[in-house]
Amino acid sequence: MSRKPSGKKSTAKAKPDLAQLKAIERLREQEDYQAAARRTRALVKQFPHHGGLRRSLVEALHAAEGPSAAGLAAFDWAEQRRNSLPAQETLLHYAAELYLPALAGRAARRVRELGGDVPGRVPDPTDLAELSHDTLGPGSSVEDLERFDIGQLHLAGQDLHGALRWLDGMEQSPARNNCAVAMFHLQRVDEAFAIFMDVWQEHAENLFALSWAIQLRLYRGDESGASGLCTPLAAGVPIRLDHALPQLQALLLMQQNEPAFQAFRMALDRGWQDAATGRAGALLRHYGACAACRLGQRSEARRLWRDALDIDSELYLAQANLSELERAAEPPAFPQALAVQTLFPVQVISILRDLKKDAELDAVDASNAYLEAAYTSGDEVVRALAGVPLKFRAGQGDTDAVRRLKAFARLPIGSKFERFGYLKFLREQDLMDPEEPMEIWGDDGLTEVKLLSTIVDREPASSGLPKDLDALLSQSIELMQEERIDEAEPLLKRLLERVPGHPIATSNLAALRQMQGRHKEVRPLLRQVAAEHPDYLYGRCNLARLLILEGELEEAQGLLHGLAERERMHVSDMFTLYATLAMLHMAKGDDTAAQGFLASLEPLVETEDDERRFTQAKELVNRAMPKGTFGSILRRMATSPPQPYKRRR
Repeated sequence: MSRKPSGKKSTAKAKPDLAQLKAIERLREQEDYQAAARRTRALVKQFPHHGGLRRSLVEALHAAEGPSAAGLAAFDWAEQRRNSLPAQETLLHYAAELYLPALAGRAARRVRELGGDVPGRVPDPTDLAELSHDTLGPGSSVEDLERFDIGQLHLAGQDLHGALRWLDGMEQSPARNNCAVAMFHLQRVDEAFAIFMDVWQEHAENLFALSWAIQLRLYRGDESGASGLCTPLAAGVPIRLDHALPQLQALLLMQQNEPAFQAFRMALDRGWQDAATGRAGALLRHYGACAACRLGQRSEARRLWRDALDIDSELYLAQANLSELERAAEPPAFPQALAVQTLFPVQVISILRDLKKDAELDAVDASNAYLEAAYTSGDEVVRALAGVPLKFRAGQGDTDAVRRLKAFARLPIGSKFERFGYLKFLREQDLMDPEEPMEIWGDDGLTEVKLLSTIVDREPASSGLPKDLDALLSQSIELMQEERIDEAEPLLKRLLERVPGHPIATSNLAALRQMQGRHKEVRPLLRQVAAEHPDYLYGRCNLARLLILEGELEEAQGLLHGLAERERMHVSDMFTLYATLAMLHMAKGDDTAAQGFLASLEPLVETEDDERRFTQAKELVNRAMPKGTFGSILRRMATSPPQPYKRRR
C-alpha cells in the first residue's frame, strides 16, 4: 500500500510567503530598519534555514544597530548553516571588521573548505598563537582566543547570557573582565564588582578591572571607597588602549579632571596603532577634550574634538561638545563626556526608556551618588534618564534625592526650562516649602527665584461677551497687533456701545489711544477699569505700569497688592503680573528682586505666545530703570496687550 504524502513541508524546504518578504522589503525601502529587523527575526525563527532571510536580518541589523549586532546574527547563521558558503563568508566579513582574529581565522578556513575565496590576509595559526599569548596571557591557546572572540562578539551584540555561556570557566583576566561586564549589564552588580576587584588585586597593572571597580563602588553608593581607588588608577600606566579608555571614563566620572588629562597625554604618547584610527582613537581624543574643557583649556579642547571628528566624523559626543564650545562664552564646565551604554546596565536603560509605571523604578539599583555623577558626566540621554529614578525616590520620601534634584537646578547643564523642571516637580509634590527661595543657573550665573505657588491655567478664558461681540473683540485685537489702529477703533467703539465699560475693551481702547499719541486720555480710561473692575488683573497691572513710569511707586504697589496671592491664574495674567512686579522693583532700584520675578516666569515658557510674553516682560523691565522712556514703554504695551481671553494658537 502506498503511503499518503504528508501535507507538511520539511523544515529545510519551508519558505515564507511572498507577501511577508515584500512587507520586509517595504520597511527597508522606508528605512525603518528597526521594524524590518524585528519582522525578519520573527521569520528567521520560523524558517531558520532560509538563507535570504538570514542575510536580510544581518543587513537590517547593521543599518539599525551597527556591525556588532549584525556580526552576532552572522555568527548565528554560520553556526546554523556550517555548509553554507554565503553564511561563512558573511561571518568572515564581520569577524574581520570587528577585529576578532581567531573567529576570522576559523571562518576563513571554512570558506576555503567550501571552495570560496578569502580576500586579503587572515592570521595564520602562528599569528593566532602569538595573538592568544598577547591578548590572554602565556599558556593560552588559539582555541581559547577563539572562544574569547565569540564571547566578546556576544557581549558587543548585547546577548549577555550568550557571552556568559561562552566565557564561563575561562580563567584569563580579559575573559573574567568581560564576564563581569556582562554581569553588570544583567544587574548582577555585586558579582561583577567582586570579579573586577579580584582581577585587579591579582594583576595590579589591569586598569580595566580597576576602572570598573571604581565605577561599581560608586554605583553602590560608596563614594569614599570609589574616590580612594582613584589614586592608584591615576598613577597606573595602561598596557593597551582598551585599558586606557575605561581609565579615562572612570576618572571623568569621578570629576578627576587633572589626572584624567594627564592620563590622556600618557595614552596618546604610547603610540598605539589603534589609538590613531577608528572609534577607539576618536574616543580617546574626545575624553582628552572633555578633561581639557573642564580645566578651562578652550583651544586644546577644540583641537582635540576636531581631531576626534577627523578620525570618526560620526562621533556625536564630539560634534555636540564642539558646537556648544563654539557658542559658549566660557568653556562648558560639564561637557557631555560619557554615553549611556558606558554608565547604565542594559536592563536599566530599557526600564528608564520604556517606563510604563513607577513601580518599575524599584528595579533601578544605581545609588543617588552615581545618578548625580552620571548626570554631570553623561550625554543628553544620560541626563534625561538620571533624573527619573531620583524623582521617584524623592516622591517616596528620600531627602537625599530631593537635595540632589535641587543641586541639578544650580548646575549649568541642559536648558533653563529643564533646570526649572526639577524645582517645579519638587514644588508640585510638596517636597519643598512654597516660600523657600531657590537658586537656579540662569544666563548670568546663579539666580535666586521664588517658585510660584499659584496654579497656572492654560484653558481659554471667556471674555464674558456674546459670540458676535467676542468675535468683534478678537478682530480688534488682531488689527491692533498689526498696528491697523484706524480699523480697530470703530470695532472697539461698537463693542463699548453695546457693553459700556467692558474691562477688556476699555483697556484696549486705552492702549489704542496711546498708540494714537492721545496720552492724556490713557490714565482716565485705565483708572475707570481699575475702579469698576477691581478683579480684572490686567486693568490694575496696566494702570500700575503707567504709575511706575511716572514715578508714583507707592500707588502702583497698592494696586498690585494681593494679586500674587490668587490660588489660580491664567498664564497670560501670570506674565502680566510678574512683569509688572519686576518693573516696580526695578524702578525702586532693586535689580535682584526684579530679575528674580523674571526668572520665576521662565518655567512657564512653553509656547510661541509664552516666548513673546517673556520677551516683552524683559523689555518692559529694562525700560523701567530710572532712565527708561515713558513713551517707548507705553507704545510697547499698546502694540502687544496681554490677551487672557484669547485661545492658544
